[in-house]
Amino acid sequence: MEMFEEARAMSGTLKLCNITQKELAERMGVSQSYVANKLRLLSLSSHLEKLIVKHGISERHARALLRLESEEDRLEILEKIISRDLTVRECEALVDIKVDTYAPTVIARAESAERIEAFTETLKRSLITLRSHGIEVTDTTSYYGNKMYVTLCFADV
Repeated sequence: MEMFEEARAMSGTLKLCNITQKELAERMGVSQSYVANKLRLLSLSSHLEKLIVKHGISERHARALLRLESEEDRLEILEKIISRDLTVRECEALVDIKVDTYAPTVIARAESAERIEAFTETLKRSLITLRSHGIEVTDTTSYYGNKMYVTLCFADV
């Protein structure tokens, strides 16, 4: 059964039996969050649903799209998922970037610089502490546009 059919079946069962998501989850032997995540898929438009099914896009990809506010943004990212055969991780990264553009961007440069400086200083001290306890960790800082990305890699412990 495909994800949207399952979501519709769950929704219908909730209404027909007049039960809660938690009760349905217990009857199905799944978690309440499993039920909730399936039902959330029903908030995607029928157009997006058809494209997702047609191209065999995974449920995790579809759920990532739900974080976007507009149908246009969802369609834009879905088209990239399809054309570039994006992994879930890549899809979520694109959604993160899109969601960041929704956030207010009016932070004074000085305040922003102070926050970045405080963050990097805290990170430096944390890395020193980890290393002093024998934990192997490498850090890489990269920049994309006006965003800074810090990647920490820990050796197998």
